[in-house]
Amino acid sequence: MRALLKEILKNPLAMVYAILVHVILGGVLFVSLEWTDVPTPAQPEVNIVKAVAVDESKILAEVEKLKKAEAKKDKQEKSKQNKLDKQAREAEAKRKREEKRLAKLRKEREAEKKRQKKLQTERKAEEKRIAAEQAEKKKEVERLKTEQAALEKKRIAEEKRLADAAAKRKMLDEKRRRDAEAAARRAEFAAEQQRMDAATQKRLDSLRGRYIADIRNKVERNWIRPASAGQNSSCKVAVSQIPGGEVINVTVTQCVGDDVFRRSVEAAVYKASPLPRPSDPALFVREILFSFKPKK
Repeated sequence: MRALLKEILKNPLAMVYAILVHVILGGVLFVSLEWTDVPTPAQPEVNIVKAVAVDESKILAEVEKLKKAEAKKDKQEKSKQNKLDKQAREAEAKRKREEKRLAKLRKEREAEKKRQKKLQTERKAEEKRIAAEQAEKKKEVERLKTEQAALEKKRIAEEKRLADAAAKRKMLDEKRRRDAEAAARRAEFAAEQQRMDAATQKRLDSLRGRYIADIRNKVERNWIRPASAGQNSSCKVAVSQIPGGEVINVTVTQCVGDDVFRRSVEAAVYKASPLPRPSDPALFVREILFSFKPKK
């Protein structure tokens, strides 16, 4: 019966149809019984509609009861599911908190390891520094001892040096005195030599000037004045000669005049070859440079 009610609860429309069918069947049965002539024993009157109504109300009550029970069960299951979901969420949150806590712990352990490692490194570095400092102090003590011995040795050497320097200074003073006297004599001799050299140079310059003048005069004597030569005609003449005065090359530059004048000067130089010799052979030079400016 309960199974049937559960099925009816699942489909209320089918339940209504079933009740209506039962009512109609009951009505038909009742009518057919009244039209027959077969005598029937007296039966107590039964209100079929009422019975059907009663049964229907029971069914509906049962259905309502089942509905409530099902709703209560659904509500309980939903509450249970919500509770399970809540527990699952709380468990997930707890798991995440635990993971976060564990991650934090791991991070703190790593940080602690690094700190310990850093402290160990610093401790080793400090030990090394202290050892180096002690070694440096020991080295400094040895250095001071060595320096003290060196200073003592240096003091003795300085005293000896001062004594030697005094003796050497005395010798140097004597040497400077002699050198000063010799320098004075050399200066006097150099001044005399310079005076003599100046006189010699003056004489040589005079002789060289006379030598060049002799060359220029001989060139002028061999020069044939062209018609285009003016009163201000002039030029620079470079002459290359060999011992004996023979001219081997002539270069005429910086001419004030035309090409005819320049060629006439060049021809005069070649015509004057061999050039006059100097009075002193020391005055001879292979390259002679002079200014050619003919007289008016």
